Amino acid sequence: MASVLVAREAELAALADAYARACEAGPVTVLVGGEAGIGKSRLVAEFAARLPSRTRVARGDCLEAGGGFAYAPFIAAMRALVRDLGADRAAGLLPGGGRLGLAHWLPVLGVAPDEPDPVHGRARLYEDVLTLVEGAARERPLAVVLEDLHWADPSSRELLAFLVHNLSGPGVLLVGTYRSTDLDERHPLRPVLAGLARSPRVRLLEPAPLTCEEVGGLVAARLGYLPDRGVVEEIARRSEGNPLFVEALADAGAQGGTPRRLRDLLLAGFRSLPDGSRGVLHAASVASAWGGGLAHRFLASVAGLDDLSLEDAIRPAVDRGLLLAEGDGYTFRHALLRQAVYEDALPSARARLHKRSGAALQADPGLVPDGRAAAEEAAHWCAAGEKEQAFDALWRAAASARALHAHPEQLRILERVLRQWDGIAEPERVLGADRVDVLHRAAEACLSAGEAARGVDLASEALAVLDRDRDPRRAALLLELRSMLRHRLGDPALDDLRAAVALLPDGAPAAVRGRPLSTLANRLFLMSRPEESRALAEEALAAGRESGDARVRAWALLTLGSLDGAAGDLDAALARIAAAAEIARAAGESAVPLVIAVMAEADALHGMGLDERAAGAVAAGLETARRAGLDRDQGAGLAAKGAEPLWDLGRWDEAAALLRDVLALDPPPLFRALAQVNLGVIALARGDAAAAGEAADAAHAVMGDRYWGKAFRLPLHDLRCRVAMARGDLAGADVILGRALDGPGLRETSRFVWPLLLTGARLCGERLARSAAEPDAARGARERLAELRDLAGELPVIGPVQHAYRAAFRAEAGDQDWDEAVRAWRDLGRPYPLAWALFRSAEAPGVPSGRAAEACREAASIAARLGAKPLLKEIELLAARARLSIEEPPREPIPAPDPPTPDPARRLGLTRRETEVLRLVADGRSNRQIAEALFISARTAGVHVSNILAKLQVASRTEAAALAHRLRLFDPPAG
Repeated sequence: MASVLVAREAELAALADAYARACEAGPVTVLVGGEAGIGKSRLVAEFAARLPSRTRVARGDCLEAGGGFAYAPFIAAMRALVRDLGADRAAGLLPGGGRLGLAHWLPVLGVAPDEPDPVHGRARLYEDVLTLVEGAARERPLAVVLEDLHWADPSSRELLAFLVHNLSGPGVLLVGTYRSTDLDERHPLRPVLAGLARSPRVRLLEPAPLTCEEVGGLVAARLGYLPDRGVVEEIARRSEGNPLFVEALADAGAQGGTPRRLRDLLLAGFRSLPDGSRGVLHAASVASAWGGGLAHRFLASVAGLDDLSLEDAIRPAVDRGLLLAEGDGYTFRHALLRQAVYEDALPSARARLHKRSGAALQADPGLVPDGRAAAEEAAHWCAAGEKEQAFDALWRAAASARALHAHPEQLRILERVLRQWDGIAEPERVLGADRVDVLHRAAEACLSAGEAARGVDLASEALAVLDRDRDPRRAALLLELRSMLRHRLGDPALDDLRAAVALLPDGAPAAVRGRPLSTLANRLFLMSRPEESRALAEEALAAGRESGDARVRAWALLTLGSLDGAAGDLDAALARIAAAAEIARAAGESAVPLVIAVMAEADALHGMGLDERAAGAVAAGLETARRAGLDRDQGAGLAAKGAEPLWDLGRWDEAAALLRDVLALDPPPLFRALAQVNLGVIALARGDAAAAGEAADAAHAVMGDRYWGKAFRLPLHDLRCRVAMARGDLAGADVILGRALDGPGLRETSRFVWPLLLTGARLCGERLARSAAEPDAARGARERLAELRDLAGELPVIGPVQHAYRAAFRAEAGDQDWDEAVRAWRDLGRPYPLAWALFRSAEAPGVPSGRAAEACREAASIAARLGAKPLLKEIELLAARARLSIEEPPREPIPAPDPPTPDPARRLGLTRRETEVLRLVADGRSNRQIAEALFISARTAGVHVSNILAKLQVASRTEAAALAHRLRLFDPPAG
């Protein structure tokens, strides 16, 4: 008795509209949610049946959690799509015929490499899935249906998000179903759905419960007649409009009973079957305990029946709609029914049937679809309590997950192997591998699964067991792996890399030594050790050429190119970076080195002030990262750095959106910290010091003082220093500044030191302005400024950006005017520092009022456009005090000559006597001391001070003194 569909016309129309838009305008995703039994699958099946005949439909089911089955819905869907296309046609759509990607899922595409790439293979796989789906849709519209996403494994969730964000061509409709009632606050699908729902190409659909009239229609279809109105109303009340429960109540009522418990309700039809049929359904529920279809041969093997006997036993269940015949096998009408039948079997019977299922799969893995056999076999042996068989099957399941690039599942399975290790007699014999092998594979899986902290623990345990002297190569690989995991946590981890290289002396084969050498060289570049980095990169490049290792050559060239860029040789940098990318591309390497190459190229361009080119490179690189499934890893690092040229170009909204997207992906800690620093910079410039402080604290929690790579560390401390200044904690800001400038390597990283020097000069000016009555604080500020001047005199100036920073520093320190800085920032096209320089030039002593007004006007216009509220407020305050108009002048202004010798105090509206009083206030004199100095009464001095505070629009003598010092109203004449 098949299930029928009633009502649902609105939902079908919504799906049809999504299909039409997908064909006309581009890919659409529809996520159908609702409680179990509400009819999600039936709705989608009916929609698929009504699609135009030329539409391809590829369907896959998620398997119930707990079995470690990776990519189950996508493997099934891609298998169906390849079958429809034909293997040759499908291979023709894929790079390399799919051998390096989808062949791991579908052997029909060719023989995949014996040793899958543990780090980069997933990127190839995702790219192949995307390419195949888009290629098939170019020929005919394609609907991909993914059922039961609430059971989706971590890898399937990642791939779903990847496809939704990266599909671009028309003709693709993705439809996913999920039980919304299963998604509690900790369910891993919840954040995925929340992220997908923000896309304009994603629609949410939730079928409503059936009305009483619709319940009547379903009951009539189920029974062949319409019962009395009272019966229909009772069924509608008890089922609450859930179609599955309506059908079960109708069946139970037809047999003269209305069971109260849901399980009894679902089993009503099952219990009316003959004994032999019930036994076969028990076997079917165990064999398919983790969902999906069940092959006839598999069921026959588990039930212990020949074909004819099995057919006789199963026919009543099919006739009553408990089992559905699909292809060469069967599936339960609903997952809840399968679960109820499974629970109805006695525990001893379940254990026996699980044991038969495990043995059947061990003898014939082809009983289940490709990629699932080892994981299902392991799950059956575990459920049966057969420890040794389960142990061996888990090891094979982990290898299968690794081949499928399902790293989260691989890690989970390997951790089960490790937990069972001590309970197995001779585990090395059973697996053909020792504990170090298992630990190494698990730590390796952590690198790709985003579990860096756990990976460090696993690698450390392996190194503690391993004899490094007897097996140096194995130890070197583990050390390199642990260093990569530690680095993602914000730890330089140079000790591990140096130890790895030391284990492989100069006489070691180039193919062995080159890899840790190239990794160490790159890490030393990040840690601001350019000379040592360059020497090791050259050595690694030679080793890569000798061994023919493209990966080593590419990474060595990337390091050398980055070093050239930092040294100001842009042409050499871009040439080497391009060569590295070409080597990686020609060797069939993954997109990882290509994304890193873009990061190095953009960084070199940005460092030389070529911000538009840098932003363009970042955009292209992010597309490469997205298409390769690297959004959360290298793509996150590129996006975090790529926000910097956008910021400097004044595209703050775009930069902030990019950084928020990075953080939403929960990238590795180091990339997250970098994104938080850059987001904090934007927040501070916009006046949100609290958000900037939170971002700085979060980044500091990752890096602290242990991560001493200047490219990461100095921008963080610059932000922390400026946040402290914004909070009025000048002493705390000076402590941060001192720590940031402490230690070697500053001269070699001038690009990141110059911005910090500029911040330091501003801090010293603030401290001097506020410390008129605190001689010790003033002395400390002068000493700090002298230290900054000395460091500035030693620093190289590489390129126009560093030249602009030096000019701004000198002006802020009072060593030259602001004209050079204004010109430099204007030439670079960086609006925010230009606005700041214009503002500072306007408030400098001796500037003619007309010129000051013009500078303020331009600075205010830039600040308003950027949303730089604190700077705009400063400009407006200066204009009010100095009586400058920042309104746009008339189109034909009447020129007014400036006074030949402008008096800055006069521009503030002060009389000559008030100027004299302000000078003494700035020196920290009391009213009585001012009276004695000027031969006036203390009362008159107090009146003058009150007038000064009103004209300057400040609240206290301290603020008035600070303003006078900041404007340098009473600086001694130069020379």
